[in-house]
Amino acid sequence: MLISDIVEYAARKHPARTALRFEDQAITFAQLRDRVRKVANALLTVAETGDRVAVLTGNRPEYVDLYYGVPAAGMALTFLNHRLHPSEIAALADHARASVLVVSGEYLDAMAEHRAAMPTVKTVIGLDGGGDRDWAGLVGAAPASEPPRPDENALAWLVYTSGTTGRPKGVMLSHRNLVAGVMSSAAHWEIPDGTVFLFCFPLCHVGGYAVLVNHLRGCTVGIVRSYDNETFLRLVAEWKVTQTGLAPTMIAFLLGHPGIGDRDLGTLQAIGYGASGIPAEVLRRGMEVLGCDFYQGFGMSETGGNILYFGMAEHRRAAAGETHLLAAAGRAMDIADVRIVDAEFRDVPDGEAGEMLVRGDQVMTGYWREPELTAEAFRDGWLRTGDIVRRDAEGMVYIVDRIKDMIVTGGENVASREVEEVLHRHPAVADAAVFGVPDPRWGESVAAAVVLRPDASATAEEIIAACREHLGGYKVPRRVEFVAQLPRNVAGKILKRELRARYREVS
Repeated sequence: MLISDIVEYAARKHPARTALRFEDQAITFAQLRDRVRKVANALLTVAETGDRVAVLTGNRPEYVDLYYGVPAAGMALTFLNHRLHPSEIAALADHARASVLVVSGEYLDAMAEHRAAMPTVKTVIGLDGGGDRDWAGLVGAAPASEPPRPDENALAWLVYTSGTTGRPKGVMLSHRNLVAGVMSSAAHWEIPDGTVFLFCFPLCHVGGYAVLVNHLRGCTVGIVRSYDNETFLRLVAEWKVTQTGLAPTMIAFLLGHPGIGDRDLGTLQAIGYGASGIPAEVLRRGMEVLGCDFYQGFGMSETGGNILYFGMAEHRRAAAGETHLLAAAGRAMDIADVRIVDAEFRDVPDGEAGEMLVRGDQVMTGYWREPELTAEAFRDGWLRTGDIVRRDAEGMVYIVDRIKDMIVTGGENVASREVEEVLHRHPAVADAAVFGVPDPRWGESVAAAVVLRPDASATAEEIIAACREHLGGYKVPRRVEFVAQLPRNVAGKILKRELRARYREVS
């Protein structure tokens, strides 16, 4: 089965049903099928089967067209995070060896300035005009006939994610990987017929597979340019939204919105969340004020979707007093094979901590152009997640720690090594360590401990400004602490746990 088959099947079953809503647009499944086919056929006139097609834009219907249309052409959709610095974006497009760049108007000039850094890009398609080819003209002239079918093992999505070394890694997901992940979630998520799902996150993340899950069930998906409480509340009422996905921080913001108790949320049935656990008080207030159920999914880019699921019934138990459950990420899903092992890769008993391994059709084929990293990521066919977890007698899996030294801020992953490399470019910096500290708004915020060179001086504001020249805004340290030396162990490794503990108390 191909990713585009999701739309093909839905168009035959529910041709007149609304597949996608965006602002004042309502696109039926039959219309979405034709849009997807036209995108695929258009791309086949400017690129070759197997090419990478990179996309740089915010949320809009064309992004969903590309979700399906690029793989339907036998090409790989390459996700570019628009929140990154233009130089970072160009570097990713270059690493992907993309032959096509689809870009919206607000980013067109910046990418034109970096065109030389993307030598493999032969065609720039302007979503709003401009570029080498105009989207409306190119796609509008293409036929709505079904394109030649690629192999299900062909690369479909190339999703870049920060690694422990700070170098972004391209996660290769085939049609087979993504369809397996979508089917697994469709089997576990409680999605009644007639669901209207409001997608509030950026479509440039693998989390956008939730769009595919709902389309597989023939449900309507609404998308927003960007999330804000007022828009969310208005659309729930206008579109009669029944389900949505929000981060716990977003739920907390929503509950604090003035007059929320007087808003029309009568259609809302469930909220899914991820990226971090939800505080017990936020869950209780959410159930009371929003009048809906909650569920959680846990996954990673490398698994093409969720591998653990924490359902509505367990959330009701947690709200009723079993608050220990809120530390869990969920149970292993039916077609995700999960093991917890020790350092010798021996299975550990329930209650003991170990590394979580995953095997299944949804697990990535590897890292793009990184054979060594791919080999390191797998052990006897099992993907090493890098997460230290424990499992209880009920089968609930609890995340204990991350092997990968990653900071999760507002749902975005930040590799500390990447930020440290930028800090070390500053002429006044002798040594630096980057780590996450608790943040009531973002979950974690990026902090840096900096050792200045002898006789050098710099302010925290100067350090932060220097980082902003090279990094996306969410990666820039919000806080810089100057120290005489960094804590290290006998092997010379920086003890970041000590830094986190030290600055947690004053954060």
